[in-house]
Amino acid sequence: MDAVCERAQDVARQAAEEIAQPGAVGGHVGTEPMGERLVTHRFACTRRAYRGWQWAVTVARAPRAKNVTVCEVELLAGPESLIAPEHVPWEQRLRPGDLGPGDELVRLPEDHRLESGFEATGEQDVDEFAFWELGLGRLRVLS
Repeated sequence: MDAVCERAQDVARQAAEEIAQPGAVGGHVGTEPMGERLVTHRFACTRRAYRGWQWAVTVARAPRAKNVTVCEVELLAGPESLIAPEHVPWEQRLRPGDLGPGDELVRLPEDHRLESGFEATGEQDVDEFAFWELGLGRLRVLS
């Protein structure tokens, strides 16, 4: 790990405090080497809504330079932070009882919950009219 970048905690803290609201940057949590002359300093976030989150400030140093440059400042989820669960599409989240009278859903092309809304009689003129009327032109309707 680059010694100059590692010692740049004060520069990193100042960069985080410029971005964050006053008092939102807590104590130094750790330092992580990201590459040659590239180090990320982590600081605790003291905002109540972001418990467990950390300010990450990445600093770099050019070859033979004595000063570091701030590359980026970001707020990242830490190991103990509360984060949203993986997104589940609505069609996979629906459970029996979720829908009530008058609720409508977008029809999926191959929805396993749909079933035929009519039976064929064998007479083309009658079937064509009945199929249109019952299913309104749709081959499948909600059961």
